[in-house]
Amino acid sequence: METSRTDEIADLKELLRELALIDGVAGHEQQVVARLKELLTPLADELEIDSYGNLFATRRGPSGGPSLMISAHSDEIGAIVKSIEPTGMIRFERLGGLVETLTIGRHIRIRGHRGVVGVKAGHIQTAEERGRAPGMRELYIDMGFETDREIRELGIRVGDAISYDEPMVELANPIRVAGKALDNRVGCAILVELGRRLLGVALNCTLHLVVTVQEEVGLRGAQIATHRLNPTAAIVVDTVPSGGTPDVDFYRDLSMRIGAGPVLPVASGSGARGFLANPAMRDFLNDIAEAANVHVQQAVFVGGNSDAAAVHLVRDGIPTGVVNIARRYSHSPVEMMDMRDALAAVDLLEAAAKAFGPETDLGFLSSRWG
Repeated sequence: METSRTDEIADLKELLRELALIDGVAGHEQQVVARLKELLTPLADELEIDSYGNLFATRRGPSGGPSLMISAHSDEIGAIVKSIEPTGMIRFERLGGLVETLTIGRHIRIRGHRGVVGVKAGHIQTAEERGRAPGMRELYIDMGFETDREIRELGIRVGDAISYDEPMVELANPIRVAGKALDNRVGCAILVELGRRLLGVALNCTLHLVVTVQEEVGLRGAQIATHRLNPTAAIVVDTVPSGGTPDVDFYRDLSMRIGAGPVLPVASGSGARGFLANPAMRDFLNDIAEAANVHVQQAVFVGGNSDAAAVHLVRDGIPTGVVNIARRYSHSPVEMMDMRDALAAVDLLEAAAKAFGPETDLGFLSSRWG
């Protein structure tokens, strides 16, 4: 790999490490948004944060020209304190796609204080207990105390957010990293790097770099942000589960791999809340990728959604595309991704922002049929 690309990957990796370490469970994204405000302010002509928590970093283009929104969500999956037992044990409920089997015995943080999700000693588990996952109602958090008074003295209350305590680390193959909240702090890191690259570059459109909130609990912030901006077009940056492991068949389950480039989904989700890629935006992104020599993957993923499912239905309908980063072990504390995919996504989005302008034809019949 060229030295310059190695340096770019190293810089992007450190930014991602910093952002992923910040706790920002859905509905509790304040620290993440505050840091992104610091990072994006010098890169924008205007920066605003609405009452919901969405951040808008805007580069003004020619008056009367089109506008392009490129967004990424700031929140991560996690949990919320439900109750505190007299013994000091904490009961909790999920926020977003927290999976019980991936939670047992894990380190967590509440208001910066460390604890663990309790697990019954294997020595006294019955055969039936060893063969099943406990339900959410059975799980609890142990902060190391014996009374609820000690918990409350930490400032912990019902409604506080709970996040995994799992910093991002390099693996034996250092181009690949793993940790909590890579979904979607990698998207946030990509937005910051994109803003840096475009600083001082004249654009033919008004560019909105948008950080949304509460994606993991129903794509809520994206709907509000898009309604506010009513952009000409939008590109959502997010992550997507990948194949390429022994338990996920590439052809039958997930036909995308980490390390093979950004994923441009043609369809995701299902039913009324699903997303079908806008034909003109699909062609636009594929043409940009080809011209910029960025290898991309086409994929169908019906098991989940991104903010695009909300964005494309706002107002009169927003032509929307998606740039996904494939990751293994989704919604776990050890999500894994390849940094080359993230850097390639920056390349693709930089080229798209530079190319987007009054001549960009997003008409339904302008797309290539078939």
